[in-house]
Amino acid sequence: MSEAGRRVRAALPAVAVLVLATLATLGLSTLLGFAPLPPAWRLVLVLVLAVLLALAAADQVRAALTGWEGAAAAEWGTHRRPRRSLVTGDITQPQTFNRQRPSWARLVVAGTAFLALAALLWMSQVPGHAAALAAASFLFGYAAYALPVLPLLFAWPLPRLPREPWPWRILVVPVADRRLWRSSELTVLGVGTWHFLRERVLTRATGIAVALLGLLHLVRGNPHVADGGAARAGGLLGFLIAEPLCLALSAGGAIALLGGVLGVAAAVIAASVGRAWGTVTGYVALVLLVALPLGAVGAGHWYGFEYYLRTENGHVVVVAGLSPTHRQAVHDTDLAVDGLSPSLRQLFAEGLPVADYADGERIAKALAAPATAAADSYAGEQFDLKAGECFDWIGGSTQLRYVAQCNAAHVGEVTFVGHLPFTVDPGAKAVDTATRAMCEQSYGDYLGVPFGQSFLPLEKPLLPPGLDKAWHVRPVIACWLGSVGPWPLKGTKTVAALQQKSPWGPSGGCKIEVPDALRITAEQPNARCLAPGPEQRLTVPGAGFNIDLEFAAIGKTAGGARIGAGCFDGADLANGYSFEVNADGLIEIYKHAGDQHARLAASAKPKNAAPPTTASTPLQVTCKPAADGGVELTAFSTGNRKATFVDKDHPFTSLSPRLLLTNGASPGVVMTTMIFSATRL
Repeated sequence: MSEAGRRVRAALPAVAVLVLATLATLGLSTLLGFAPLPPAWRLVLVLVLAVLLALAAADQVRAALTGWEGAAAAEWGTHRRPRRSLVTGDITQPQTFNRQRPSWARLVVAGTAFLALAALLWMSQVPGHAAALAAASFLFGYAAYALPVLPLLFAWPLPRLPREPWPWRILVVPVADRRLWRSSELTVLGVGTWHFLRERVLTRATGIAVALLGLLHLVRGNPHVADGGAARAGGLLGFLIAEPLCLALSAGGAIALLGGVLGVAAAVIAASVGRAWGTVTGYVALVLLVALPLGAVGAGHWYGFEYYLRTENGHVVVVAGLSPTHRQAVHDTDLAVDGLSPSLRQLFAEGLPVADYADGERIAKALAAPATAAADSYAGEQFDLKAGECFDWIGGSTQLRYVAQCNAAHVGEVTFVGHLPFTVDPGAKAVDTATRAMCEQSYGDYLGVPFGQSFLPLEKPLLPPGLDKAWHVRPVIACWLGSVGPWPLKGTKTVAALQQKSPWGPSGGCKIEVPDALRITAEQPNARCLAPGPEQRLTVPGAGFNIDLEFAAIGKTAGGARIGAGCFDGADLANGYSFEVNADGLIEIYKHAGDQHARLAASAKPKNAAPPTTASTPLQVTCKPAADGGVELTAFSTGNRKATFVDKDHPFTSLSPRLLLTNGASPGVVMTTMIFSATRL
């Protein structure tokens, strides 16, 4: 046989072991759903790399299998006659194999390292345990818990092929000799490093450790290092091992190649064990060296994750991950994001920790539909409140005095009483956000208008006294609205009121005061004052409103001032419709589009009604979508004044109610509003 044929035949066992291990790992990974099957070209690349690694490890694998054959022959008595080697094809004489035992010094070093690492990483009572475990987890991830076992693997001496020691002295040439490296020295260093790494990674326990770290990183979803996720997978080393392979070969290809490295390293080690202690022991070692790492990695694909409620593709999902930003597996709760309140969306966007998939689905549905978690009453320190009841204060604003009649003076009105759906404490921030979210979700059920489509603000929810000090399962909370008058708000669809607590925030050149009534002052000539102003960007697409209001006389010196109300686009108050009473008492309807102001309609002159400059003026206006398209605009007042118009010429359909004051050349015009109430149609 030629020399080339001998080399090819000698490399066949290594190629067979590594390629078969790679294909077996690929099939197992795909079958169990660890990673999808890589594209065809990447699969070919994986197999090419496996063959190249096999060629690099051919000498070690051949020597290990030769030793294995000798051990098997000795056990079965075939040592009495010559036999042909299955590896090389040569006729070999029978040999007697002696057990190679580790030296006492090697055992002492390995045992000391095991005890030191076990004490630091396994025993919380040892000083420095937390810091050592944190550092080891950062570097090795979950493999840090198995780190003490590694010295025991190195305690067993494995046969080594003849090679030169690693030329470490070349590294110190610039310091020792004060010169740069020569090309020949760099070549020697590169070849020596290659031989060292080839032996350590492919035929030693180091190879098993490298494969384990890389596989842990891959099967646990390629977590990031910065957010701490890698510390619960393969650590920083696993990240550095797996990420380049994943980029080049895809996750499935990287898993397959690392599985091949694990297989060939385990085969070489098991052959050495079988040579020294018998083939049965070798088979046991092979099974353990392959099954334990793969079993740990396989379990890591399904277990050891935290669960978070998140949003994805318009749905609320429960994500299993290693950090709030990591996604390993996703469970759809069949709950749509549409219709969720801003606080609830924020809570899910940040990631709400839950116990598992079932717990996450239960919590999500309870937060989205608070009525399913309603409670009979909320118990304060000296009072009980029920949904729909009104109450008043005594002393400071933190002490409730009594339940009051809603059609009399009161401070607030309870809109919802229910349980927070948490069985374990999710943290103060999550409790506050979830409480706010449940109040926002129940807002529309009580008022008749969804949260975010009304100017009436939610007050700070009431939590059980002492909850921050002593957590208890499913605590009861209470949501409430501030009073806007001596009447109940339930089902009224109120979107604006004179006594609302949200800031009125007028535009430039205007001032607002809220004593007993609302006073709007146009401080500059030709000012246009809207209240609420641009700070309140509320706008409701396709909504209609009824607005009831009454103004006091603005004074004979008001000149060309106009008072009234309007339906404007909150995102851009330059667009919308206004209903204005002029100095002669006529009601005029205007359409505003930027700096364009077109009069659409006007009422007749008032009969037996004084103008707004000398008398109070009531006004009722409506803006709503018309049945045949467009926007229907209507205004009524005393004196048989009525103005109507249906705008079908590029109408504005995203609107919200506002108060309006415009003045002419006279600054300091004051509009006093005694009644202002807007409801959703």
